[in-house]
Amino acid sequence: MRVTIIRDDSVVGIDGVFRRIDLSSLRANVRAVQWNDTSGHIEYDDTANTLLTNMAEFQPFVDLWKTAPSEQITVLTAPGPDQMKAAAVARINAAYQSDIRELTAAYPEEEVKSWALQEGEAKAWFSNPQAHTPWLDSAADARNMNKADLAGKIIAKAAAFARVHGQLTGKRQRLQERVAALGDFPTRQQLDDIKW
Repeated sequence: MRVTIIRDDSVVGIDGVFRRIDLSSLRANVRAVQWNDTSGHIEYDDTANTLLTNMAEFQPFVDLWKTAPSEQITVLTAPGPDQMKAAAVARINAAYQSDIRELTAAYPEEEVKSWALQEGEAKAWFSNPQAHTPWLDSAADARNMNKADLAGKIIAKAAAFARVHGQLTGKRQRLQERVAALGDFPTRQQLDDIKW
């Protein structure tokens, strides 16, 4: 089942049939929802799209569609090729962002923000033990840990993260290239076949 929810138009579409639905209970920052049988994405006003793996939150709007009077069916223009390609790219990007978030989920945001600094100081220290490394010095002291051991851990974690991040980024780029390679008039099925 394909489901499309478009807040600004107050419509829900199921398998291409759109009906006007009261969307006042939709989360305020959700602009649109796209679902295609087993997965989809949520589009927001104020942040990047996110992957959708469960329709439970949006099932009430599907239920409203099912009970809406048939005279409320709204004829909408089918999305054009550019819109379909943009939706496919948005779906790919949402899946990518979700996987990246999983990589960093165990760490507080402020620590993640310091990763480049940590890696930079660790590499600088290994290159020159006299290098100025205030973050590394403070962290080693607070952990009651040998500076060389901490620098080694930082470098190892950075390398592991870089490998996985590179794989995910390469996958995203490859899938986006497949979308672009379909040309100006892809079919919906061709786009749907490009899965994360």
